[in-house]
Amino acid sequence: MIVGFDGSATARSAVHYGAREAQRRGGDLQITHALGWPVILPPFHAPYDLHDQGQRTAMLDLLAKVAHEVQEEHSSLSVTTRLLDGPTSSILIDASRNAQLLVVGHRGSGGFADLLTGSVATQVAGHTRCPAVIVRGDDQLPDDRPIVVGTDGSSGSRAAAEAAFTQARLRNAELILAHHSARRSSAGALATSTPPFWATIGDAAAGTHDISAQYPVVKYRTEVISGDSAAAALMNFSQRLAAGLLVVGSRGLGGFTGLLMGSTSRSLIDHAPCPVMVVPSAHDAK
Repeated sequence: MIVGFDGSATARSAVHYGAREAQRRGGDLQITHALGWPVILPPFHAPYDLHDQGQRTAMLDLLAKVAHEVQEEHSSLSVTTRLLDGPTSSILIDASRNAQLLVVGHRGSGGFADLLTGSVATQVAGHTRCPAVIVRGDDQLPDDRPIVVGTDGSSGSRAAAEAAFTQARLRNAELILAHHSARRSSAGALATSTPPFWATIGDAAAGTHDISAQYPVVKYRTEVISGDSAAAALMNFSQRLAAGLLVVGSRGLGGFTGLLMGSTSRSLIDHAPCPVMVVPSAHDAK
């Protein structure tokens, strides 16, 4: 489990989110900072005299402090820290190659200042090699809050569905598989022209494409959600449910085409009412 950290309040939330996730999975936590940008220390803790200690020493000290804080809360968790030199997007994408999960705050300063304000957001969301969580909203929600996953039958949404089922199992939470439609039928169901959606979620007719059979303890249901855009529909639906996590694939088709590219991705990550998990397809994860 790797968390991007820069000393900001949102990064601190991301660290604790990552710690809880590592605890659920029985894994280790690595707290990483990309050095090369101004470090914003207060109000996280008392200011440092950077002229005496230097930026690198100050951040090493801060990393040690936050690691100690996490260790006190999760005594059985193995926590390490890394200080790396390089551009934010490259550091995060490279780190994701050997991680189960990458976690960052929705706003940062210092090494992660541009995460959601330009090309870095698109690069991270579109090129992560493992599932990435952008922590926003209430990061202290109970584990059993519902999980929402956007799915459309593409390979990307299948990977997202598998990650969502895993999260639901780990958290003992209900899973809602949501498909965006510009309008609902009178019966509130999908038209028969969209079989890939049913194949993704595990309909009996899907045969070997069944995902739900691999997670017999997970309670799940399907919903068709409407809205002007896929992102708006997912955000509104997650808000109504008070969802604990929103899961999407990094690539899609149909209702979720380009979900994490351009303005739609920024809208989802910047305005979702809960943490957002971006899951690469099997091809992108290689």
